[in-house]
Amino acid sequence: MIAEKTVEIKFHNKQKEIFLQDQDKHKVIVKGRRFGLTKGAANYFILKMLEGASPLLWVDTIHSNIDRYVERYFIPVLRQLPASLWQWRQQKKELRVLESVCDFRSADIPENIEGFGYKIIFLNEAGIILKDEYLWHNAIEPMILDYCGKVIIGGTPKGRNLFYTLYLRAQERDDWKAYHYTTYDNPYLQKEEIDRIVSEMPERVVRQEIYAKFLEDNAGVFRNVRKCIKGQLEEPQKDKTYVIGWDPAKYQDFSVITVMDREERRVVWFERFNNVDYAIQLARLEAIAKKYNDAYVVMDCTGVGDPLLEQAKRRGLQVEGYQFTNTTKQNLIDNLIVAIEQEEISFPEIKPLINELELFEYEMTKAGNIKYSAPEGYHDDCVISLALAVYGLKRYYGKVLIW
Repeated sequence: MIAEKTVEIKFHNKQKEIFLQDQDKHKVIVKGRRFGLTKGAANYFILKMLEGASPLLWVDTIHSNIDRYVERYFIPVLRQLPASLWQWRQQKKELRVLESVCDFRSADIPENIEGFGYKIIFLNEAGIILKDEYLWHNAIEPMILDYCGKVIIGGTPKGRNLFYTLYLRAQERDDWKAYHYTTYDNPYLQKEEIDRIVSEMPERVVRQEIYAKFLEDNAGVFRNVRKCIKGQLEEPQKDKTYVIGWDPAKYQDFSVITVMDREERRVVWFERFNNVDYAIQLARLEAIAKKYNDAYVVMDCTGVGDPLLEQAKRRGLQVEGYQFTNTTKQNLIDNLIVAIEQEEISFPEIKPLINELELFEYEMTKAGNIKYSAPEGYHDDCVISLALAVYGLKRYYGKVLIW
């Protein structure tokens, strides 16, 4: 308590409502972007650790975000204390303040979080990380049993997933509490600047990202993803025409090969792998293309893909390179958006593909352009491979390339 009096910890009024009231309840906070939830949670964790609460757990999307939050939100406040009273162990992702400890974990592999009990747990970016329901049911819920702990769940909606379900639960149960805030509720942001950004955003994005509304489909990019899930992967059939989309990669990203039946416009084969030498990838591509009746290949030929395109041609494949720029990527994704929204294509329940489609998002740049991407720390290789295959459906018919 002596140390607590030497530290200045600030909350704006809405943060006080969340973190300083009803502390005996589980909480679900639905908020617009830049509301200040993460900063408020960091200040709350510091306050509780100074009071002796321990152990605590902070769960986030990826490790690099955790490092930034600790460096920008925790450490500037903790530096008001003598250095001997706190320690950030970056390698272990462990923060110690006095006798209290807080673990920081990313949600990308939920199984790695299991094994300990906690007094207070904070789930950040819940709209993203709770798309994997295993995280909540198998990892987080059992962790609060040891200490009769409390969970604080917060984020911006990303469709009606488990985050939405827990928000409804919080409105119905006495031991839970639900909160809803928009971007405008952050008193440190200028209303005029928010208005300007809102005027440049698509209406669905404004509803989700600014006003924190749960929409039936993820307002990020793709709608009707679940309605397109049909059938199974299958072997090639005689006299059928197939198209392949290939997004090559070697190390950090995944190389993905997607095969589609051109007439029925459905995915019939899917491969995803990494840490495979390019020569072996080309051999796989060649084998799959020949297996599927000399399928026509559309591949990313940007950067390292350019020499791979030439090597694919030397192997005798029917192949077209797709060069990525901001404009061509937007055109490619726009084409896939229409195909999925109008249910023109279908694919089996391929978990990596479906996860990427549902997480895929866009933002408005300062120049007013749309930029498509996966959330930071996630992949979009399956999306790009599918998009290239769908592009190929319109480009190739039998042995004739349609320009």
